[in-house]
Amino acid sequence: MQENMVELLHQIFSFINIFAIVSVLLGVWVFLVFMRWCIDALVAFYPKYRIQLSQTYPMLRIIVWLATTIYIVVGIIKPPEAILFASLGSMGLAVGLAAQDAIRNVLAGIIMAFSPRFRVGDMVQIGEHYGEVVGLDLSITRLQTFDDNTVSVPNANVLSMPVSNANGGELNEMVVIPIALPPNISIKKVKTAAITAAKCSPYVYLKKPITATISPEYDKGFYIKLVVKAYVIDVRMEKAMATDIAERIMETLFDKDLLKESAYDPDKPETINQTRED
Repeated sequence: MQENMVELLHQIFSFINIFAIVSVLLGVWVFLVFMRWCIDALVAFYPKYRIQLSQTYPMLRIIVWLATTIYIVVGIIKPPEAILFASLGSMGLAVGLAAQDAIRNVLAGIIMAFSPRFRVGDMVQIGEHYGEVVGLDLSITRLQTFDDNTVSVPNANVLSMPVSNANGGELNEMVVIPIALPPNISIKKVKTAAITAAKCSPYVYLKKPITATISPEYDKGFYIKLVVKAYVIDVRMEKAMATDIAERIMETLFDKDLLKESAYDPDKPETINQTRED
């Protein structure tokens, strides 16, 4: 019995089988690198479809590795059913005890792959981290923040916490630009100037609406909060558009003297009630 077991193990892990396994793994790795290169090339030629093209790689990689694993076990090693089931049971128990967190992350990654809450290219808020989804692995999700940092979040945490998705698979997204202004400024002229300035920004997606709202606020004194909402043509240009619109609005207000003599003095609250002749 013992001799038969040794002979069987020697047959399973023979030099030919090991060489075949290494060759298959190397071939699959080269294939995935080539597939990634092809997707990146297509993204460079068709930037309009960057998000859709980038979303195909994580799913394809999962399918390729699962198929490779099944082929190695069934097609190369070919263990007897008794050994296969016994090995799977023992391996499952050992791995389950030693790597509960890793298994939970992998299972969460598989669930997210077939029931996605977001995709590669989406701008999402996960906990305290906000950025573009640049990678969806089996165990982690990678975000690229505007500080040029790559944040890796375990998939189990992603699956258990609320996730805010800014663009939902589209290339454009809404950007909110808040600006604090003096309390006695001409509101109508400010709103008109803000919308006009936003329309002039080269980053704005003009097929969707641009809005400007005004609300009174108090923080160690009264002031007017102007909020401009517009859609950016590419999620990666979110900060560039917000900065550009804010600069254009402030330049317009200064050019039209809308900020002239509008400074608020908290020691003179009567300035709040000054009549806006404009």
